[in-house]
Amino acid sequence: MRIRTGLLALAAAAAVPVAPASPDAATAPRIVIGPNILVSRDGDIAHCETMVSANPRNPKNLLGASIVMGRPDGSPLNKPYVSFDGGSSWTDVTLPEELADGGGDPQTGFGIGGTAYFLGLSEGMNFYRSEDGGKTWSKAIPLGKGHDHEMLVTDYTSGPFAGRVYITDETDEKGSKEIEDLIMRRRVVLFRSTDDGRSFIGPVEVAKGDGRGLAAYNPLVLSDGALFIPMMEYPNYAKEKEASNWKAIFSISTDGGVTFSPKRPIADVYFGGVKAMRDQQKSGRIDGISGPIFGVDPGSKFRDRIYAAWTYLDGGRFRLLLSSSSDRGATWSKPHPVDASASADASEYLPVVAVNPDGVVGVFFLSTEGFPKRDQSNAYFTASLDGGETFLPKVRVSSQVSKPLGAGNLRPGPMVRKDRGFVVIYTLSGISRWAQGGDYIGMTADSDGVFHPFWPDGRTGAYQLSTARIRVATEPPAKPPALEAAVVSDRVTLSFDPTQYDMATREVRMPVRLKNESKETLYPPFTVEIKEVAHPYTIKSGEPVNEPTFLNSANGKRGIGATYDYSKALGGLDALEPDQVTDAIVWRLQAESAVQTDFYLGTEIRGNVAKKEEKK
Repeated sequence: MRIRTGLLALAAAAAVPVAPASPDAATAPRIVIGPNILVSRDGDIAHCETMVSANPRNPKNLLGASIVMGRPDGSPLNKPYVSFDGGSSWTDVTLPEELADGGGDPQTGFGIGGTAYFLGLSEGMNFYRSEDGGKTWSKAIPLGKGHDHEMLVTDYTSGPFAGRVYITDETDEKGSKEIEDLIMRRRVVLFRSTDDGRSFIGPVEVAKGDGRGLAAYNPLVLSDGALFIPMMEYPNYAKEKEASNWKAIFSISTDGGVTFSPKRPIADVYFGGVKAMRDQQKSGRIDGISGPIFGVDPGSKFRDRIYAAWTYLDGGRFRLLLSSSSDRGATWSKPHPVDASASADASEYLPVVAVNPDGVVGVFFLSTEGFPKRDQSNAYFTASLDGGETFLPKVRVSSQVSKPLGAGNLRPGPMVRKDRGFVVIYTLSGISRWAQGGDYIGMTADSDGVFHPFWPDGRTGAYQLSTARIRVATEPPAKPPALEAAVVSDRVTLSFDPTQYDMATREVRMPVRLKNESKETLYPPFTVEIKEVAHPYTIKSGEPVNEPTFLNSANGKRGIGATYDYSKALGGLDALEPDQVTDAIVWRLQAESAVQTDFYLGTEIRGNVAKKEEKK
């Protein structure tokens, strides 16, 4: 990963004017947010720059990725994360080349037949394949050195280039001597594969930067197989001290990535100038400029409509804009604010856009709304059902506030390079390099229409990976079955996010989830009651009991009989389906001894089940 002197924030897209209220609220479209799921469980370290993809053949198979400050010396590597249950549980994978050499700029994807793809920058640009959905991976397929900010897309159409895999990225022209003359000689190139990612042709030049930077943004495939290649022309910061705009442009290939149209304009992105950008990067704020990311309608009544969203600087804060094109980029609608109702203290950043098979445009973004210092944020989602003309009111996705200025994000990781006869040390931390959580984040829409954002969440003080299932419902809510209260301990188990402990206060913070491990749907409200704090054998044998004090039970009890209420832990869902989990409720326990935190807790879980019909 090239260490840039200019922080080129990528992003992802968004939009949010408010749709007219429906006369019948019961049948109005609504956004249903599932529980927040912790993806990363590999340490109190920063996870930044995220991406996620859904298997077109199996919507339960998801592949995510992130930069993780997780090498033995604390420096960054890329890591894939895979789920086979629609995002309720995840397994991480460490690739040998990433562990050995470090990495950045991760990308994920799937082939038209379901082969999983992972792409990242290490010593060079490496491509990996998995034919079992992401469980096991091939050796790295090297694509050369000197690449930056690579992007990946697969042609899922039935057109002449169906199944073709494309990679775009930024690289230097041959013979570039930027250090000596401070002149940028950048270009965007393309690789293509016609054999499911086993081999690639390229690099083939798409466009030159003409003395400025030229970054590749996420390419799209239109319904006839045409390849839309967005790019961002950015200033040569060493020489263009007064420049205040980036220029979003694009090229199109209609022959499967062999030849390309001339560069064409999309929009100017106002970032406020080099000084404003540098000051913001050192300020401790977590917002920032996010330059266009793109989505395309795969085939509804808005077929091939292209959406572009970005942030721009407006009076010291960042606001989201959305523009669209219905003629393959020839013309673009006037950019309009995504969240016109945002408060004056809100700075919006890291948007991402995805369009599901029904043409619903989903937009996910982070916002500092409610936090004037812009050092905390929440995640939001909105959606459009009319081709981006209007959007439903935004809904908060994150169940807790992100507070990323913690030790896990601020701890620098060292990297060593050989340069001009020196052994050079670079250090960076999650916050110093990726204050927002990355130059881009990911979201995908699976073949069932469910949206899966994949975002860096700093609720613990270190960016961890979070996700949630989001559905835009257009049908009336289903009438629930007749229910009866029941003990469901035989159908539900407890699962845990990483715990925290404060030795000075003897307080354990234990995030606990409920997981439905049965074959039947269960219904709230759910409660967990503490029935035992010692095994009967321990009591009968007279052994000492390390009995914790429960500090935050729902009923105020501090020992046996304490209960925890999970009635609000389903997000916007009205039931807990098989294999699904709730959001985490943090149990606060105080130990009797500062150095003895081994507890025994016998619990009973209660909920509701569908009444069985009486036999006549």
